[in-house]
Amino acid sequence: MDPYSQKLIESFQRANKERKLELLLEISRVRDEAVLQFLINALGDEHWIVRKTASDYILTFQEAALPWLSAALNSYNEDIQHWALQVLTRLGNKGAPSVLRALKSPNHDVRYFAAMALGELREPAGIPPLIKCLGDEKWAVRKAASEALVKYGEEVIPNVEQVVTRSADEDARFWAIKSLGKLGPKAQKILLEALRTGDKHLRYVIAAALGESGDRRVIKVLIDSLADPDWTIRKSAMTALAEIGENAFGLMIESLKDTNEDIRDGCLSALIRCGDKAMARLFEYVESVDDNQRYVIRKGLTKIGVRVVEPLIRLFKTGKAPILSFAAATLGEIGSPKAVPVLIEGLSNPDWNVRRSCAYALGEIGEKGVDRIAEALSSPNDDVRYWVTRILESIGEAGMPFLVKALQDKNKNIRFFAAKALGHSSSPEVMRDLVKALCDTSWSVRKAAFGSICKLEQLSMEQVLRNLANDNEDIRFWMSQVIEQTGGNHLEEIHECLRTGDPELRLCACQALGLIGKPESTDILIVGLRDDNEWVRTYAAISLGRIGDPRAVIPLIRGLSDRNSEVHRNIVKAFQKLGARVFETLAECVESDDRILRRNSAVALGELREERGIDLLVILLEDPEEKVRQAAAEALGKFPGLKAHAVLVQALRDQSFQVRAAALCSLGEHARPEAIQVLIDHLGKTKEERETRVTRRHLAVMAQKAPLAFVELFKHESAAIRSVAAEALVGAGLPVIPIITEAMAGKDETTVFWCQKVIKKIRNPQ
Repeated sequence: MDPYSQKLIESFQRANKERKLELLLEISRVRDEAVLQFLINALGDEHWIVRKTASDYILTFQEAALPWLSAALNSYNEDIQHWALQVLTRLGNKGAPSVLRALKSPNHDVRYFAAMALGELREPAGIPPLIKCLGDEKWAVRKAASEALVKYGEEVIPNVEQVVTRSADEDARFWAIKSLGKLGPKAQKILLEALRTGDKHLRYVIAAALGESGDRRVIKVLIDSLADPDWTIRKSAMTALAEIGENAFGLMIESLKDTNEDIRDGCLSALIRCGDKAMARLFEYVESVDDNQRYVIRKGLTKIGVRVVEPLIRLFKTGKAPILSFAAATLGEIGSPKAVPVLIEGLSNPDWNVRRSCAYALGEIGEKGVDRIAEALSSPNDDVRYWVTRILESIGEAGMPFLVKALQDKNKNIRFFAAKALGHSSSPEVMRDLVKALCDTSWSVRKAAFGSICKLEQLSMEQVLRNLANDNEDIRFWMSQVIEQTGGNHLEEIHECLRTGDPELRLCACQALGLIGKPESTDILIVGLRDDNEWVRTYAAISLGRIGDPRAVIPLIRGLSDRNSEVHRNIVKAFQKLGARVFETLAECVESDDRILRRNSAVALGELREERGIDLLVILLEDPEEKVRQAAAEALGKFPGLKAHAVLVQALRDQSFQVRAAALCSLGEHARPEAIQVLIDHLGKTKEERETRVTRRHLAVMAQKAPLAFVELFKHESAAIRSVAAEALVGAGLPVIPIITEAMAGKDETTVFWCQKVIKKIRNPQ
């Protein structure tokens, strides 16, 4: 090679596409073996136009290029192999020997290109090796050999027919049949006869090979093969139907009504593989059939799974309600989160059935798509938010945190469904949010939240109890309802709160036990009557009254020793609720050896104000214990009758000042006219200054209650009595002035004098 050509070749490696084409033109003018080697190498260039140009220049060398082209077939570069075979093909019969040798190459790519080249050459000597290649280990080589034989035309029919009838190689038979199917009517007639008379396996292979012809008999054989017990035959039949494509659509769709599930499923799989055109036909069919048939098709598509998700999603652009419902239901059963956005969009569809189907589908997708589903709670569309709320409920625990957000929705119906759904949660965390919902502006939401709290598996009784003291009235009310509804199942937990809780919790526990009203709580509430906290003692008394257990009577009687008036008052209320059993117990306590019990019995008898209690109080007035007699005297103040009056008059002779003072107080409470004289007489008899003060004070109390009775005493002949009466009225104060003023009218001078004196003294106290 001359130095100039050598320089051009060296420049080729660094040149761009345009420069390479110029250099090829220059170099190709040199007729030298070294140039041929260079041109062979150029067949592997990165630019297609450079490879094509190099092949054109090699062709100009004619027979001189044959050795180089044959050697190029062994190259590891596929482009060089391909273009070398292209050139050999263009050389015609001159290149045939090299192509035939290439068909035996260990390199399957070389065999592939060689088979294609022989199809172009139609070299008679190539028929036997091409027949052999029908059984090649590589699918691409088998296919290329089949296509090459078809290009030979009818002359290869006898050779190919022999493969069909004699070969044991299934691949070879398949591609031989495939070739015959494309070799015209004469060859097809042979196959159709074999289709009629051959064994099952041969019929299947022929059908698979001939499917592209669109012959109904062939397609029917393939469809029937979908029910074959052999899985490989079913799979191959489905693949063959998919390859046939549009020619098989009609029969496959008809076969969707077949009673055999394998045939239906195989036809569906084949249609899906055929792409959008087949899907369009399928969905047209779905639209035309009844719900039962749609159900069958839906189940088949569900088995196929994710491969149908995209086509089903695209269906949502059709706008046809029946198809949208079908697509949504199918997507739901497949369960792909990829479908969530389009299903959410379907929740606002005008058609209710579509909305329902989309909601069902999203519920089926469930936890896998819960995050994306929950995003729709921000939708401005009330319908969408409503459906999402129901979907999150159906998803279960994974949806509960998002339902909490729905409790804040502006739509009360959505808040209602969210509150109702949260009752199915097993998480204790939702309790706090449900409690907040108890003060919702809507009664239905509050009621739903209450119902859900009652259903909670992980109900925190401590939280429930503490909310009995909540500042919000609605929360307090509904929590009391929760206690009434469910508290019986949590008694031990409530008892523990009363035993070990802080004062507020103990108070609420007492309150709760009263609402529950179970006798099992009596013992611990009795303990509560001795609690350090006065409010705990108060609610223990209230609850014991509500429960009504007779065992509580004596502890309640003992509780009357409590100095707190609220505790005292509620013990009395408890007595009223406990009924007749209280009086019977009090009658027994009067005879008790326990002085505190006797004293408190007197207090209780006074509070009960039952007339039959007077006899018991009379007994207690004779008790050896001063405190007991004092309590009995005080209790008799609640009975204004003559019997109590007479007993109290006797009590004024008791040796104890405390008892006498209590009797004076009770007589003052009665304010009976005869009691006035009793106190005045007692005032005259007593020598003790403190008792005198007590008597005068109670006379003043009586004067407040019955001022006219004291005015009448101004007529008494005794100046001392008139003076005591005047002192009592002065002690009664300003409220009696109008009564005294009115009483002066028409009275005697003495009465008027004393009245004026009293009025003056009240108005101008010294």
